[in-house]
Amino acid sequence: MAKVFVGNFSFSITEEQLQTRFSEVGEVQSVSIMKDPVAGRSRGFGFIEFGTEELAKKAIEMIDGQLWEGRSLKVSEDRSGSRRPGGFAPSGGSGYNAGGSTGGYSGGGQGGTSYDRRSQDGGQAPMGFFRAQPLDLGIKKKKKSDPFTEDETLSIDYKDGKLLSRFMSERGRILPRRMTGLTSHNQRLVTKAIKRARNVGILPYASR
Repeated sequence: MAKVFVGNFSFSITEEQLQTRFSEVGEVQSVSIMKDPVAGRSRGFGFIEFGTEELAKKAIEMIDGQLWEGRSLKVSEDRSGSRRPGGFAPSGGSGYNAGGSTGGYSGGGQGGTSYDRRSQDGGQAPMGFFRAQPLDLGIKKKKKSDPFTEDETLSIDYKDGKLLSRFMSERGRILPRRMTGLTSHNQRLVTKAIKRARNVGILPYASR
């Protein structure tokens, strides 16, 4: 089994749609979309599991960077299992110290008794304390290319609503250059064409 990470897709995408999209590469073993534990809605990323490493690498090569509903998909090798769990400082290091003593909590109760949580737990860190670790999703940035410079048959036309919609978000906003990969000149032309298409009613100003 080989698992890949996929992110930056629309919150409205379902696991069935995600499986259909990645089935173009090969047989998909399982699909899971991460959801908010409180609201229950999609968080815009998830994991796809293939039967072989070859299919996983093929999915990264084929789908990473593709536009889907106005968003550029991020597909990479799953590295969630390589994250180091958060920990506390080892014995002898600095610990939680509220009363000025090293490695313990000194209470201000009667008799000046001192409570050392770490000594009680055999030198382990007290429960509930952890050291924050940077989140590593294993996303590799891929340089985007301008489709109009790669394919000379493509042209920027305000009447081509289907093509222009690729450079708009699901809410109808014009995507910036960092997401479209267009040159500054073509970005200006696309922006102008989208605004013109909106004026004549070919494209909506905003999607509901």
